[in-house]
Amino acid sequence: MLTYEYVWSNIAKHQFMTTPIEQAKQQLIDSAISLRNKGKTNTEISKILNVPRSTLFHWIGGSMKKIIMEETIVSDENDLFDVNSIKGFCGNSNKDDEILRFIENIKPIKYAAPTRSKVKQKANEIAVVIGDLHFGMEHQQTIDIFYQVVSELKPEKVILNGDTLDMFAISKYPKDSRHSQTLQDEQERYHKFLKILHDITVDWDCEILETNANHSGNSQEGRYWRYISSGIGTLASLPQVQKALSYENIFFPQDDWCRIKLVENVILPTNLIVQHGTVVRKHGGMSARGEFEKILASTLTNHTHRFGCSSQRFPGIGNRLEQTFVNYENACACRFDVDYVKNANWQNGFAIVNYTNDNIGIEQVVVHGDKATVCSLNKTLFA
Repeated sequence: MLTYEYVWSNIAKHQFMTTPIEQAKQQLIDSAISLRNKGKTNTEISKILNVPRSTLFHWIGGSMKKIIMEETIVSDENDLFDVNSIKGFCGNSNKDDEILRFIENIKPIKYAAPTRSKVKQKANEIAVVIGDLHFGMEHQQTIDIFYQVVSELKPEKVILNGDTLDMFAISKYPKDSRHSQTLQDEQERYHKFLKILHDITVDWDCEILETNANHSGNSQEGRYWRYISSGIGTLASLPQVQKALSYENIFFPQDDWCRIKLVENVILPTNLIVQHGTVVRKHGGMSARGEFEKILASTLTNHTHRFGCSSQRFPGIGNRLEQTFVNYENACACRFDVDYVKNANWQNGFAIVNYTNDNIGIEQVVVHGDKATVCSLNKTLFA
């Protein structure tokens, strides 16, 4: 790199100059011209010779196109377009003024970056009901299609209708060490699912609910509290023990983003009861009929891992008003190759409950392998 010391060592080459300072200056000017002829920009020459860019412009000028296209003209104070560096550029004061006016007009406007306003989305009068996920044995394709449906429909409720965790590790079924599955495995998968669901639904503040069931939850018939009670006996009756070991405290994420609530059931408009269910009969639809006979109400239940439907209309007689009850069985969102069932007569899928204007309409979304046709979206989704 050319330095002032190098220049002074070669002053003898310019003895025709009147003073050493002028000789050094001419040496720098010659070097600048040489570098410009080699295609260097004034910015690059300034760095090589350690000479201010405004000085270089005064010495060697340059092409206006070259300055605008290849260099950002800045002053030593980093202000864009240093007008002083342009003066004398063309050797014509009128032309200089014209160029300066042009540059003044193309100066960028400085302003604070705009911020995007937050748009709050409105949820629709819809509930998407998915159950029997049996985390640890979940069917990922069903879950992925469920995510997409929730994202597009924007329901005001998502209901995880029981048996969310399988709790296989604490069940009484025989265990196969080749297919070990811990409670921590199930818990981690559940937490990842809830975080993705949170991220999808947070913009419209969707309510996320989980119902008690025979595998998961705090119910008496659930695997979790049966296991706890068998281990600690009457200690499980103490309120402080129940609080410390509650299903929510142990298996729900303890993070600010977690919005899920554990409930016994959810009652939607027209008194449709969404709960896990307890009746299991041989064929699809028969269990739904059994739920009606048990509680004499319209229901949407899981538990059987298959789709089915039963409807009963009671005509109006005397003072009794006409009434129709509908009962639906919901399919599962778990794999079919679980260790404790062989050749299971199950189906994958979930339900969409539209109760706009208090008028119930239920769509059963059947997932075959990796795809599902969703009438509510008028499309087929692939996972």
